[in-house]
Amino acid sequence: MIRIHVVLIGLAVSSALNLPAQTPASLGCTESKGYYHCNDVAFLAYLKNANTVTVESKPFDRGTMKSLSDLARAMNKTEAPQAAEQPADLTIVLEKTPEEGMFYGPGGRELASLYVYSKSRQGTLGQLIWVEEFFGQPDMPWPTVVYNIIRQFKDSIK
Repeated sequence: MIRIHVVLIGLAVSSALNLPAQTPASLGCTESKGYYHCNDVAFLAYLKNANTVTVESKPFDRGTMKSLSDLARAMNKTEAPQAAEQPADLTIVLEKTPEEGMFYGPGGRELASLYVYSKSRQGTLGQLIWVEEFFGQPDMPWPTVVYNIIRQFKDSIK
């Protein structure tokens, strides 16, 4: 009898572990202890269905904006102006991480983050649905950081 109960409990646990994969995926990211956890399956489905994108660079930089516009075209999305009447399906924000404190090498530190938000309401950002972080040496030139984080993001969405 004990063996039967153990087998039945094992089957129940195994079935319960399979349930989350079968339930609908929720879109969005959560932050826990400084790390973001995003649902890649739901994000990729949302990305596939999105048609328009707005891009933003913090701090503003023309070269970065050009690279983000190129990214939008590479994803086959139409770039919409930020002040458009109809909000875009996606908002991509590339943010330079502020330098803080002393840096003792050789490990890298976070240099930039690329945030992707779902469709927004007028004047506000939508839900955070993807975060791409890039780590490297703090003396890396900003255009190199931009190139690398966009390349990393493209690899993530393949």
